[in-house]
Amino acid sequence: MKYLPEFTPSDLLGAQAHYLIAWAVLITAVVVCVTAMIRCNTLWLHRWLSLGWLSDVLFTRDIKQKKIGLRYMVGVVNCTTGLVALNYGASVGVIDPDGCRQLTWAAVLIMGTFYGLLRTGWNRKLANPSMSEAQMAAAIGFLGWGYLIGGPGAPVALMLLFIILMFGMFTATSRQLIRSSVLAGIVFATVFLMTAMRESAAPITVQLQMVYGGVLVIMLVSVCLLVNEMARLRARLTQRKSDLTAALAQIKELAIRDELTGLFNRRHMVSVLNAEGQRTDRSQGRFCLGLIDVDHFKKINDEWGHGTGDEVLRSLSNVIAAGLRETDVVARWGGEEFLVLFTETDCEDATVVIERIRLMLSNTVVSSNLPELRVTFSAGMTTYQVDESIVATIERADQALYQAKATGRNRTERHTFCDGDYLA
Repeated sequence: MKYLPEFTPSDLLGAQAHYLIAWAVLITAVVVCVTAMIRCNTLWLHRWLSLGWLSDVLFTRDIKQKKIGLRYMVGVVNCTTGLVALNYGASVGVIDPDGCRQLTWAAVLIMGTFYGLLRTGWNRKLANPSMSEAQMAAAIGFLGWGYLIGGPGAPVALMLLFIILMFGMFTATSRQLIRSSVLAGIVFATVFLMTAMRESAAPITVQLQMVYGGVLVIMLVSVCLLVNEMARLRARLTQRKSDLTAALAQIKELAIRDELTGLFNRRHMVSVLNAEGQRTDRSQGRFCLGLIDVDHFKKINDEWGHGTGDEVLRSLSNVIAAGLRETDVVARWGGEEFLVLFTETDCEDATVVIERIRLMLSNTVVSSNLPELRVTFSAGMTTYQVDESIVATIERADQALYQAKATGRNRTERHTFCDGDYLA
């Protein structure tokens, strides 16, 4: 029978003090890592606990590497907890110190290797950069080893195994976690059997191995069931996220598009014009605006109905869009009016484009029910002047459009400043 070495109260208190300090450090490390991972809402607390400068040093500035590194640190803290427990047992004489020393150095070497792979970025070359399955496999191996030499503290290994598997649900895939659970079952079944077959094993020890084995089976089956359920939840959440993303994209598109023509609406065009005006002011560049209005549109609605009028507007929208460059922008400004933004273009060149669109429209069937129907439009052009308001530019284009209608329609008038001269 093995007897514990004799300790004086002061020696025992001193030995415990060292391990109390170690436990305090481990608890602090857990708080720091977990708080950094969940991103505290309190800004100053988050900055202090996440230790951004330290994470830059430990895991580089790469955000993905930091996330992987923080998860790795949580695993390191759990493994270190087991090592501290083993070494404490060795210090009080209930665990073989040589076996404890060998396990400790082997664990430190493996943890250092994983950290080196993370710090150098070599893990990025792997299909699974987080190396979750490899880390769990190493941890399971060391826990089995720790259980084998752990003596009275051997059940601590089962507690840590449960923690690692639970944490693995959030860091590993379902298949990886199921494979890790199978590995854990094989490893611990082996160490249970080895513990029970020792010559010094008491009958109660053999019985406890049977109990621990049953508990382990229940735990691993439960983990696999939870993994399966979490996989379903993840798939459901992924689908909902995909549906939500598509719905938000559709809502955003509807918010900036005219329902009838599919062109940008007036509200969005105002934002585009303001942004273009600011860019032009900074770069001292230029752009031109064209305001288009369908000739005699009211007559079309009165004679052939609003359905035909809608067809005309859609057809004209398609013709205008087809005749513009990719950098130009067209919007339905209101009713039968359309506003065109010609980027980095003067009025003379923009007018050439508008005239080409007019020619295209003259050869376009604008209504399937009335193939003989032909429509025309009038247009007013102007150039944006640096540091003026967009409203003023649009008013000049509107004045030019009024001039085009007043002089017979189906034409384009320019209202701009060119080399300081006024043209109309």
